[in-house]
Amino acid sequence: MTIDAIHHAKKYNTAVLFSGDSDFLALATYLRNGGKKVYVFSSKNNVSEELRTGTDGYTDVLLIEKDIWGRELRRREEKQEVKTA
Repeated sequence: MTIDAIHHAKKYNTAVLFSGDSDFLALATYLRNGGKKVYVFSSKNNVSEELRTGTDGYTDVLLIEKDIWGRELRRREEKQEVKTA
């Protein structure tokens, strides 16, 4: 993804990353230094602080209105501890 983003950088003005991985901070910084806008979509528990604050904007995907997704998002139920006798 990084190679493609850099290789095709002349073809776009805005990059949208659906990741919270801080490994993409170098790419975001490179693109921003090249005049691109970079936005991150992730969830608050899965985004690094560096990526969240090192880009032009961050959106928590879990807070996006359900109309955009076409249905209400459901979270996994937490596993309950099984007691054995």
